[in-house]
Amino acid sequence: MKQYSTIFFAVVMLGLSGLNAGMLRAEGLFNFERSTGNSATVDIYAGKRAGKPVSRYLYGKFAEHLVRNIYGGMWAQVLDNPGFEGWEYFLGPVKEIERRYRSYSELLGIPENKIGSLEQGIKPWWLKEGIAPWWIAYGSGDVIYEMDSDSFNSKLSQKITVKSLKSRYAGISQAVYLPLQREKDYEFNFYARSRGNVKLTVNVVKASNEKDVLAEGSVSIEGSKWRRYSLKFRINESVGKGTLLTFNMGLSKPGTVWLDEMALFPEDNVKGFDADVVKFTRESRLSILRWPGGNFVSGYHWKDGIGPMDRRKTTKNVPWNMIEYNYVGTDEFIDFCRAVGAEPLIVVNAGNGTPQEAAQWVEYTNGSVNTKYGALRAKNGHPEPYNVKYWEIGNELWGSWQIGHTTPEIYAIRYRNFYKAMKAVDPDIKVIANGQDLKWNGPIIRQDSDILRSLSIHTLIGGGTSKYTDPEEVFKSLMAYTYYYKDILRNLGKQMAEGVKVPKFAITELQIFTNKPMLPNNQELSEALFYSGILNTSIRSRGLVEIITHSALVNHGGGLIKTREFVYPNPVYYARKLYSLQSGTIPVGLDVRSPMYTSSGMYSPAIETPYLDAVAMVDGKADEIDLILTNRHPEKALTVRIELHDFNPAENVSVKTLTGKSYMSYNTWKEPGEVKIEKSSVRINGREINYSTPAHSIVLLTFKKEKGSR
Repeated sequence: MKQYSTIFFAVVMLGLSGLNAGMLRAEGLFNFERSTGNSATVDIYAGKRAGKPVSRYLYGKFAEHLVRNIYGGMWAQVLDNPGFEGWEYFLGPVKEIERRYRSYSELLGIPENKIGSLEQGIKPWWLKEGIAPWWIAYGSGDVIYEMDSDSFNSKLSQKITVKSLKSRYAGISQAVYLPLQREKDYEFNFYARSRGNVKLTVNVVKASNEKDVLAEGSVSIEGSKWRRYSLKFRINESVGKGTLLTFNMGLSKPGTVWLDEMALFPEDNVKGFDADVVKFTRESRLSILRWPGGNFVSGYHWKDGIGPMDRRKTTKNVPWNMIEYNYVGTDEFIDFCRAVGAEPLIVVNAGNGTPQEAAQWVEYTNGSVNTKYGALRAKNGHPEPYNVKYWEIGNELWGSWQIGHTTPEIYAIRYRNFYKAMKAVDPDIKVIANGQDLKWNGPIIRQDSDILRSLSIHTLIGGGTSKYTDPEEVFKSLMAYTYYYKDILRNLGKQMAEGVKVPKFAITELQIFTNKPMLPNNQELSEALFYSGILNTSIRSRGLVEIITHSALVNHGGGLIKTREFVYPNPVYYARKLYSLQSGTIPVGLDVRSPMYTSSGMYSPAIETPYLDAVAMVDGKADEIDLILTNRHPEKALTVRIELHDFNPAENVSVKTLTGKSYMSYNTWKEPGEVKIEKSSVRINGREINYSTPAHSIVLLTFKKEKGSR
């Protein structure tokens, strides 16, 4: 993913200048025309089919080690900086750190606007020296805090020396939220050593009242050698969702203790992952998940993320200037994919990585126990090969922000070297090359056509848009872009077909990229409608698009949101679920007549765009038609006359509708159901029905074949 918000497809747009980008009638099965009035018509031709079913992998997602997508998102472990590493790992993502430290304003009794700033590496004035980032002092007395190089793992540990006490305990504390709305039991593991024998007391209290202890336990730390300790506790008291708590550790008597490598998990975690993230993802029938990046992968070395978790070294996430704990590596990623039923798509480091490193990764995932790295996988507890099928060679290596960015000519050489090394290990893997626009793709197609199967595209639209732009203009321009996208795909496919017999594209990053709350963005209903438009265009591409991995799974971009350890979907999650759970797989012919508008040309050429978008698909037995209608109008409902051809429907038609009060509606942890799918039904007499699609909505109508009809 690009670090700085800009518009990605300028070069593509220039390359398409010779096309009739505003054409209103698509070739073949799918036709769009201007209607004469303010209503729309959709004719569905069930007997005219595209042939093969659309790829299930159009309904995928993307996960990257970026801010709170993995840690604080998918991963269930609650504590920040559990290994007590230093400030050099944390001074990058300033906004994220300040967000966290503002949660301390209530705890410390400091007004939020006085909590301090981390701008330009300035630590908040209230932090004590010698205490690791994210942690604060707990209790009072004569206490010395030190960041000590005598550590169990990585660089530092937290050393606490209590000389005398003025409170019951003295030590360290962290503001936390726990998912108490679903889980009462927790397990705390850590490594410690001491000077002599000391007793460490651990408790959880309400931040608003330190005397309100929810759980407490003690562990005797025995001697100077590092040992692993465990403590389980249960919170029976009813605590409101999103209540700020503190997790405290302290000594009740003078003594010295060293602490390192902690982990605080709710008991319902699924192999380390958040139970609600797993549940929501499984329920939405996720088809494929791309990992580990993104920009992150161009500096990622996969061997850092395998082996015993508490022995994995903390490293710097260089692309995003933040910490990488390496708790979620290859084995954990596969565990997650299996837990949710998704196909894994792994991106290899073609930035500062090597073909040999990538080939060894393929062997680790797919090799037998008789191979070097297959045996290492078995040693790590996974004797059976993972058989990872899809591999992407590098991420956005066309971009100057990317580690190892290069020219297309040099990337073509790099791609060949990686391809040969990886295929030598497993000839059955399916490889995706870095693609993007006409200028970049040309040399790769010319030089690598004999080994080229699929090119990636990253469609992140809206970057650089001024916050003062009219939101409705942005919305309508984004919607127009999804209609124009067919011309982008057509031209890219035509270019690729000059060297490749069956061109394929994988849209491996996709979202609105305005990143401004006052404009349509990826947290809102706008993202669901944008996603629907790109997906509809891809479904109508007759197999040209084989994969879409929408960005991102948790927190960063559209998908699931995790706030205060409460997980809830935002609108695009429901849009993907709507598509993924439908029975229809084979596109059928459509004639759509709709009112149109002329876009401003902000993200694509100024073209006439239909307010109504539509796709229809039949299931494998042709017993059911799923019709998806997307009303792009920002304000008005649109009445649609639907007529079925070559299909006799049963009287009852099920309806699922995704909409909100505005195209900028979104969900919050306090109001998680503001935008969601509403179910209903209507009746059809014969083969024709009139249906009113709400403004800014996605509607799925399911027509079942009448029993006994052909």
